[in-house]
Amino acid sequence: MNSHKNSIMYRLEKSGMGEVEAVMLEDDVVVFVVSGSMNILYNGIKTAIPQQNILLLNKGLHQVEFCDCQTVVFRLPISDIEQIMCYLSTNYSISLISNHNCEGCRFRNFFSASSTAVLAEFFSSVNRLLSIPEFGEQAQKLKLVELIYLILSSGNECLKSRLIRVIASHNNCFTQTIYNNIFKITQTTEMAQRCNLSVTNFRRKFSSQFNTSPCKWNISQRLERAQALLLISDYNISEIATLCAYTNLSHFSKAFKSHFSTTPTQFRKLHRKK
Repeated sequence: MNSHKNSIMYRLEKSGMGEVEAVMLEDDVVVFVVSGSMNILYNGIKTAIPQQNILLLNKGLHQVEFCDCQTVVFRLPISDIEQIMCYLSTNYSISLISNHNCEGCRFRNFFSASSTAVLAEFFSSVNRLLSIPEFGEQAQKLKLVELIYLILSSGNECLKSRLIRVIASHNNCFTQTIYNNIFKITQTTEMAQRCNLSVTNFRRKFSSQFNTSPCKWNISQRLERAQALLLISDYNISEIATLCAYTNLSHFSKAFKSHFSTTPTQFRKLHRKK
């Protein structure tokens, strides 16, 4: 399952029974059991995934037992899924809001559900298409759009909420990565790499999260920290510049004055007079 990391979708066939495999996923995946069955081991509990069921596995490590099964697997690359959801929400009025949080789909890194007739037919057609060499990457991407639409409109709130949660979880990780590196990384290209995104997708995602450009936000955050250090610390101006990721003191002073209409030295003097 982890040997097709560059494919959007693929067929996976496993023979034999009873052998548990450790599977490391780099992306979330949707699995449809075409025939046979599989088991997921989580916290010492074995959950059976029978034929014609859909399984959503979050990225990370899983313990999987395959029982003479054939599956169709869709990878869910986060950048693609976000764009697809935005497209469906805008053009097909698909709601991306879900407050569903039942006990059955919480606290686990996977979720399974019986397939609807429409989803079963969809996966059956994909399984046939995977045998055709002309079924290339662009056609597969269109099938991924169709899959996301069918899940979001299926009426299965558990499945829908878990798919939406994939995006929310990544957004939380994205935001945390930004805050963890405010004073370590100042270049947009480097921050994009840290977030495993292209520069274009990074800027788009950043703007949607912070309502400003990465460059403007980074400068603002660094200067606001500088202002706080001038108010509460005994660091000298040069030390504060360094702590706020400025390697050039003159550049720091110019940026501070542009932002606060006063120099760092003047700001500190005015404050300490009070």
